[in-house]
Amino acid sequence: MSDRGYIDRVREANDIVEYIGEVLKLRRAGGDYAALCPFHDEKTPSFTVSPRKQIFYCFGCGVGGDVIAFAMRYDNLGFGAALEALAKRAGIPPERPATGAEQRAAAERQQLLEVNRLAQEAFAGWLRGGDEKALKYARHRGLEDAMIDRFGLGYAPPAWDGLMRRFATARVPLARAIEAGLVVARQGGGGYDRFRDRLTFPIREPGGGVVAFGGRTLGDDSAKYLNSPESLIFKKGETLFALDVSQNEIRRRDAVLCVEGYMDAITLHGHGFGHTVAVLGTALTRQHVRRLKRYSTNLTLLFDGDAAGLRAALRALDVTLNEGVVVTVAILPKGHDPDSLLKEQGVGGLEGCLVAALPLFEFAVRELLAQAGGSDLASRLKALRQVLPVGRSLKDAAEQRLFVDHVAAAFDLPAERVAEEMAGGAEEKGRPQPATVPAVLEAELGVLWFLSQHPESFEFLQTHRVDNDLAPGPVRDLMADLLARAAFSREILEAGLHAGDGALAGELARRVLTDFAHRPDPGASFNDWLQALRRCRLEREKNDLRERVRRAEAAGDAPAVRVELKALQSHRVASKDLPPLNWQCKKK
Repeated sequence: MSDRGYIDRVREANDIVEYIGEVLKLRRAGGDYAALCPFHDEKTPSFTVSPRKQIFYCFGCGVGGDVIAFAMRYDNLGFGAALEALAKRAGIPPERPATGAEQRAAAERQQLLEVNRLAQEAFAGWLRGGDEKALKYARHRGLEDAMIDRFGLGYAPPAWDGLMRRFATARVPLARAIEAGLVVARQGGGGYDRFRDRLTFPIREPGGGVVAFGGRTLGDDSAKYLNSPESLIFKKGETLFALDVSQNEIRRRDAVLCVEGYMDAITLHGHGFGHTVAVLGTALTRQHVRRLKRYSTNLTLLFDGDAAGLRAALRALDVTLNEGVVVTVAILPKGHDPDSLLKEQGVGGLEGCLVAALPLFEFAVRELLAQAGGSDLASRLKALRQVLPVGRSLKDAAEQRLFVDHVAAAFDLPAERVAEEMAGGAEEKGRPQPATVPAVLEAELGVLWFLSQHPESFEFLQTHRVDNDLAPGPVRDLMADLLARAAFSREILEAGLHAGDGALAGELARRVLTDFAHRPDPGASFNDWLQALRRCRLEREKNDLRERVRRAEAAGDAPAVRVELKALQSHRVASKDLPPLNWQCKKK
């Protein structure tokens, strides 16, 4: 069975109306079905399921795709896992048995999870066994038995080999314990326990398996907090503490509260903020954001009021940009952490802090102005130039225009001055204008859609290396991957569309539902898209050559100016001589 055939077979065996109808209450709406969207809070149904096209799309939050995309987003699955679950539901056997490498990787993952399970069992037992110091600390932090059990807190005794002896009894190989990060290898052989005299916190994946541990020292260790090192099953930049216990509450509230430490997260859960998660000794990453937005696109970051907290909030601008999330920043009063604020002012004090949260961008503007040292023109321009890279990274032209208006108001500057600064002033007038972005995206997605419907166009796209005409980004990467292969692979196309947060699949579904599927002559549209992409690529190259000429002129380098002008002239001639791209369906 070919890749394409298997995916199609699974998709066709799972009618999208029937599948979604198992978890949502669908009602007939003309030829389609409608429901309240499960991915954002709404009172009027904007979630549409098309039985004819076998896709879904929400006009409220923009999520969409086929039955595989729905399974991925609703159940928080990767493409392969969603395909496997749907195949199992339909009684379709796996396309192929796992390879030896895949079987070994799966076995190693299970072994590491088992090692961590044994460690968690030992840690929890040692805490429950009555270690007075650890229990006293937990009680001092306001943790009752219910919270200790809910989060699986434990205790690692001071002995250098307490856990090692437990592993030896359970016949856990030393190498496996070292790989899990629970034992540190000695140079001369053997090892010792990584966690000693610490209150332990199991770090779980959403499914409940323990992937790592955190530990808070109860002695005089200079490292107050300690985490497991990264491993096959644990990546700090992707993993969030307490997501396993908060995921349902996050969905219910359609909101996430993100803090910087396990104790903060546990304390907040104990006071009714059950939608709280924590990063693990690292700043918020784009991978964190992409994981969280599977549950909610509304994210509040709660930071300390010190300089480090403010820097962390400003860094969040970079990792949340273009991720389709609404981010607000709440800053704790100086000298407070969540625990001290709750003790002093109660739940009302913390809620007041959250109510006062500012949109991330507004917060960033305020802080950058404060750091610039004043409200005079020079200070405002200094702060402006720090925030403009954010605007230049926005993908949508409408968002860029809103950004310019917002920045102009925030910095008390004319919108024209902000737009000029964002364009790079006179030095970068050759840059393509933002207004071209939506048209380019339409053409890129249109070509992908046409290829999915007409695989016979693959050879034409490959011959003309159409991927070179696409703008740098995920669509170009996907097209290059497809065209580098001997034949069209639907599996690669599907996996690429659903990669990361599935944004490409959602946007393609929206355009199919509202545009592509209604075009009277898809072949003509395909050729128009190809020509548009070719024109945009030539324009990018021309602008780059013009910029090189400008730089050579500015440097007073006459020979370089002549070389670059000659290259620009050659490019103009070559562009005129390029034959038009015109694909024609071969008659069968």
